[in-house]
Amino acid sequence: MKKLILILFVALALQSCSEKMTANSIKNTKWLLSEWPGQTLPIGKEGSLSFDTENKISGKSFCNGFGGNAVINGNNIKFEQIFGTMMFCEEVGQAEKFYLDGLRAVNSYKIVGGKLQLLIDGKVVMIFTKAK
Repeated sequence: MKKLILILFVALALQSCSEKMTANSIKNTKWLLSEWPGQTLPIGKEGSLSFDTENKISGKSFCNGFGGNAVINGNNIKFEQIFGTMMFCEEVGQAEKFYLDGLRAVNSYKIVGGKLQLLIDGKVVMIFTKAK
């Protein structure tokens, strides 16, 4: 019985770490890619993601700039119509492809401890820190 109560307490504590999300949670924000589970962040290059008030996105994919749309419904998010500049960047070309492909595949998000987590089928694939 004590174990059950402890499990329930831990579950409630973990749930409270996740901030309440609405589409307004990320409007007019800029985020920098700070963790990329399963991938290596290119040294000296920046991955970013910005949201405006109309759910338009923009950012930097280490070398090139990109833009598109975000469709947000609760904690579900889908990035659509992603386009970008096409400069040749040999040193980060593969990372750039993985980054943009990852954005296209994302289907949910959450904000935990002030960090934006993008997920694919419940698995965290990118973690962003709010830009100052």
